[in-house]
Amino acid sequence: MFARTFADHVVAAQPAAIMATAAAVAAVPAAIVRRSADTITVSEQNVFKGAVTSAIADGIYSTLVRIHANMSHDMHTMPGMPAGTLRFLPWHRLYLINFEQAMRAFEPTFFVPYWRWMDQNSIPGWMSNFTPTGVTDANGTAIPVRRKPGTSPDPASRTLPSSQTVQTTIMQATDYRTFTLAVEGAQPYGAHNLVHMWFNGTMSQVPRAPADPMFWMHHAEIDRLWWIWQQSHPGQAPNLTGADAVLDPWPETVSDVLLVDAASHPYSYDRAQL
Repeated sequence: MFARTFADHVVAAQPAAIMATAAAVAAVPAAIVRRSADTITVSEQNVFKGAVTSAIADGIYSTLVRIHANMSHDMHTMPGMPAGTLRFLPWHRLYLINFEQAMRAFEPTFFVPYWRWMDQNSIPGWMSNFTPTGVTDANGTAIPVRRKPGTSPDPASRTLPSSQTVQTTIMQATDYRTFTLAVEGAQPYGAHNLVHMWFNGTMSQVPRAPADPMFWMHHAEIDRLWWIWQQSHPGQAPNLTGADAVLDPWPETVSDVLLVDAASHPYSYDRAQL
C-alpha cells in the first residue's frame, strides 16, 4: 500500500524586455492550459494516449518512472528525512513539467489533464481501459498497470475525498507546512496518499506508481490545489536552502517553480475553484 511503502523505504513588459530580439521572444514557450480530464475532447484524449504510448516505445517513459522509484530524491514525507515534506509539492511540480515537455516531443499539443477526484467514484471513462504495457523498472522488469479501485484493504481508502473534506482539512491551512502535510496526506492521512491507495494496484506502489498514466492526472490535481491555495497565500513557500532546495535530479531549485506562470515552461489551470 502507498502509505506503508513510504514507511518501508525510510517509512506587462519591463524596458529591458522590450529591447529583446525577435528570436529571443520567439523562444519563450507558449503557456499551457491544463484542463479537466472529464471535459477534454476525444481528440485531446487521443493525443494524451498517443504520446504516452509513443514515449513507452521510445523508452523515455520508463526513464521517467524510474526517477520516482529513487527515494534519494527526497520527494515525500519520510522518517529521518525532514526536507521531504517541504520538497513534496515543488518536486512533483517539476516532475510534471518535465513529463509534459517530454510528451510534447511526440505530440506538440500535449498537456497533462488534471483528474478532479473529489466527489468521484471512478476514473474518467476514456482512461478505464488504457493500461499500457511496456514500462520497465531499473532492472528491466516489466511493470504491469493494474487497478482495483475502491477495494483497498484499508477501509479508509475505499472512497475518494470529498470537496468538503478537502476544503476543511487542506484549503483552510494558513501556512505552507500545514498545507503540504494535509495535501500529501501525512497528517492527517488522506488526500494524495488516500487517492493512491484507492486504486489498490500499481498506483499504490511508490516506485511503480507513475507506470499508470493516471499518476500524472492525479498529481496535476494535487498541483492544481497548491496553485489555488498559493493565490490566497502569497509568500507562503517551503523554507529550503542549499542542497535541499535543489530539486534533483534536475538543476532547478524550489524558487524556480513557485510561480507556474513565470517558470521556464509556464502553464495554468482552467479551473481556479475546488
